[in-house]
Amino acid sequence: MSSTYSPRRADEEECTLQTRRSCRQRDELIRARQVPGAYKGTLRVFSRFSAKESSAMPNPAPKEDTWAFIPIGAPFPENPVKCLGQQNMYVALWYKHGKPIHGRSWNNGGVVECSFPYNKAELTGAKDLGGQIQVLQYKGDHLSLGYWYNWIKYKERFDNTETRQIVKCGDSFPILWVNRPEGPLLGYVDNKTEIARFSHDKISEEVTGLALNEMMIIVREFKGGPPHCECVECKKEPPKPIVRVMLNEWADFRAGDPFPQQKAVRALNRSLNTIPPNPADQYVALWYQQGEPVMGRIWNENGKIAANFSWGGHEYRNNIGSLQVLFEMPEHVRGFDYDWKPFPLAAQFGEKEWHPVHVNHYKGDISPGVLMVNGKEILGKVDIKNERATAGIDGKEHVLVGTAVHSCMVLCRKAKPGCKFD
Repeated sequence: MSSTYSPRRADEEECTLQTRRSCRQRDELIRARQVPGAYKGTLRVFSRFSAKESSAMPNPAPKEDTWAFIPIGAPFPENPVKCLGQQNMYVALWYKHGKPIHGRSWNNGGVVECSFPYNKAELTGAKDLGGQIQVLQYKGDHLSLGYWYNWIKYKERFDNTETRQIVKCGDSFPILWVNRPEGPLLGYVDNKTEIARFSHDKISEEVTGLALNEMMIIVREFKGGPPHCECVECKKEPPKPIVRVMLNEWADFRAGDPFPQQKAVRALNRSLNTIPPNPADQYVALWYQQGEPVMGRIWNENGKIAANFSWGGHEYRNNIGSLQVLFEMPEHVRGFDYDWKPFPLAAQFGEKEWHPVHVNHYKGDISPGVLMVNGKEILGKVDIKNERATAGIDGKEHVLVGTAVHSCMVLCRKAKPGCKFD
């Protein structure tokens, strides 16, 4: 089976990405009328590092942001930046009659979809927006780029302005409504009116006043590096008080990218007794299809990422596009340990020691799981809420339901002493 958009070859993507300009440069061109018809539907995407104290190590002069110009519905580029704490939400920018408007973008089946507030309506897709999108990339580190991305509270926007800069275009800058009862949303603030707008369910919702203070905005930090940076310079610095990371570390890649050198989470922490011709070493991956999280597997195929997911009765091996890989952070950084546990233990209610690694969705609660199929092990997904497990095998989606799921092993994590999950 194939998705609706076939990924392009690297040389074609490079041709698409070679036109890169900063927001400020673009605004200057628009004011000078040097880009006729520009921004009928253009979009930019940003992302996150968690807000912690950074070191005082000097960085080089900051470079401009890097943007990938891509049509709506095209594959995500490499190294996109995520919104704070969000599994599948990226900052986006669109222009209407030369006016910048920030919204949100997400990955669906490996391709870009988006939503923007405009007047009283929500605008989505190429029909509403037209034109191209731009996805913010972070290709390097603070030593090569001179900055790193961070999220701070809206009420802190005037703090430390000598060492940081708000990411904005014109009078619009992105804002993340993190404590929204129905779930976080990314929108924009009009800097002149201090009115924030968020789009959802075909409407545009406004928020003003003190309600904005605890929302999060994205900034460029020019001083030091992000928390737990592993670069050669940060490793030289004196030890700092340890602040354990309690979040899973998912990183964005594309099928066909070079296989990552970081320590990806391996199924059962060993080579599997698996179904031929599947490789024995399988690693946890996440993909999205029609807005649903789909856990599956990747493996190293001649130095490249190969992937397999199952959804809607089908196996997906080709035209995967963008996906996420789960990494195991260094021992001194993470505040928890991973292990694979039997389904009955992972599915227990109430207080428990081991908690499933999961992405919640209204249709189910999706975790990585190793299925037993005819005595063989294969990495796929487990829906704990609905007692259902699936994996892509031989061109089909293999399904286990009910008590048959109890033979599955589910990826779980346990907080270290002195640490706890939110």
